[in-house]
Order: sequence, then structure tokens, then C-alpha cells
Amino acid sequence: MLGDFSKAIDHAVMDSSQAHQNQMMQALSDPVRATAFARVVFDLLKAG
Repeated sequence: MLGDFSKAIDHAVMDSSQAHQNQMMQALSDPVRATAFARVVFDLLKAG
């Protein structure tokens, strides 16, 4: 592994965590978004 690759991975993981936190708060605070998200997940699972 070269250079700052390990640090870049750490930053990517932290950024991902922040994005997921934002999405979680949107889904939990907005029933319309929560329903839309549930539909997407259901359709993905159904498509298998």
C-alpha cells in the first residue's frame, strides 16, 4: 500500500458513515421518504 492510502480509506469510511446518518435521519423524520425507501428495498429484494 502506497502513500496515504490507509488515510484515504479511513476518510472514505467516515464520509460513508456521515452519509448514512443523514439518510437515516431523513427516513425517520419523513414518512413519505420512509415509504419510498421501503418500496425501493422491497422491489430490490423481490427482484432478487
